[in-house]
Amino acid sequence: MNDFTYEKKDSAQELETYEWDNVWWEQAPDRTKPRVLYIGDSISCGIRRIATEKAGGKILFDGFGTSKAVDNPYFAESLRLFARQQQKREIVIFNNGLHGFHLSDGEQYKAHYEKLVRFLLEEFRDTPLALALTTGVAGPRNERVLARNDAVRQIAKTYGLLVIDLYSVSLQYAGLRADDGVHYTQEGYEKLAERLVESVYKIFPKL
Repeated sequence: MNDFTYEKKDSAQELETYEWDNVWWEQAPDRTKPRVLYIGDSISCGIRRIATEKAGGKILFDGFGTSKAVDNPYFAESLRLFARQQQKREIVIFNNGLHGFHLSDGEQYKAHYEKLVRFLLEEFRDTPLALALTTGVAGPRNERVLARNDAVRQIAKTYGLLVIDLYSVSLQYAGLRADDGVHYTQEGYEKLAERLVESVYKIFPKL
């Protein structure tokens, strides 16, 4: 069973078997409601599609999901193209932890993640940025998730950014993971979406 993205094992390959981008512009003509741009992995895509509903339609959650690793030279340009079509957003949330396992969890991942954070701070200079911790996975590879989340916390502290803890929710509802040990059932995504929405309201109460 393939239990982790589309890499059969940790390897030095920079690209996965299937590379993808999944972009979503929620209720695009609506220019009145506040918007969140949620940048992340396939888990983020699953959470995003429920988050608007969990917010009662009062906040619109847009998404840029991708398999691109944080060292992919086209990551920033692809995101910039999508974001410029939208122009409007009140918050940016970033998480990309379940891709790019050719990078070491120490300095390599941290350095490339931090470079992307600097890009986000510059590209969305007038928009608050929050970093979301990566969700847990079944098996020994969860140690890599823990290491990456530690790096994210360090980067958040360096730049004074807020952290949204989806990792603890993923542990609490580990029984709601899909059979692959990585993704989630509908109910699991709902629990994660609830935490995301709660965090957005807590961090930005004016919304």
